[in-house]
Amino acid sequence: MEYPIIILHGWGATVKSYGRLKPLLEQGGNSVFVFDLPGFGKEALPPRAWSVGDYADWVENKIREELDSRSRGNDNGSKFILYGHSFGGRIAIKIAARRPEGLRGLILCDTAGVTPRPKTKIAIFSFLSKIGNVTFSLPSLKFLRPLARKFVYWLSGERDYHYLQGDVMRETFRAVVSEDLSSFLPKIHTPTMVVWGEKDRMTPLGDAYAINRGIAGSKLEILGKIGHNPHLETPEKLAAIVDKFIKELD
Repeated sequence: MEYPIIILHGWGATVKSYGRLKPLLEQGGNSVFVFDLPGFGKEALPPRAWSVGDYADWVENKIREELDSRSRGNDNGSKFILYGHSFGGRIAIKIAARRPEGLRGLILCDTAGVTPRPKTKIAIFSFLSKIGNVTFSLPSLKFLRPLARKFVYWLSGERDYHYLQGDVMRETFRAVVSEDLSSFLPKIHTPTMVVWGEKDRMTPLGDAYAINRGIAGSKLEILGKIGHNPHLETPEKLAAIVDKFIKELD
């Protein structure tokens, strides 16, 4: 059975990030939809600071728009597969826990959300960023600003902060990374595949096992010697895993 695959990208990524994976998935006979999330790529910023739930609401509306034309005269047109990577996986978990009509399968790839960043760490990083912005705005120190910014990102481990645009996205980032989605996992009853890079340093392998345990009946596939971005590092192998998972649904 063929199903449309809805891909939710990670923080800082865009539609272009899936330029290699998308055609490989389409070779398997499935249509693939990738769209920029609000605040990334060509999509406008959210009107205010958003939570994961706000993104889930937006995505569900987007999915209905994308699939509406397919459902006319097609018994299988309203069914779909949801694929979420990293931040996109957070959104996918929230959506799947709501048990939306038509969700046939869930794929979580190096997903964030089960080990939220401590609020104290986020607060310290935010303070360092503000101090740095003021200090390195001085004419005599302005040329050091790019290096100082990279140092703060490295010191805090918050590389994703590099992609924030203005106060709305900074507040969105804080809200998103502070939320623990562990309690939503048992609410997911959709067939689920968890795919993880063995060498992922952003969302460690332990998170994969936690998600696998949390979602009853889910499958786990670990990609050896691969990091946080399997869609960039090994798109052929990832596409094969996704294609096999979908074929086994029926």
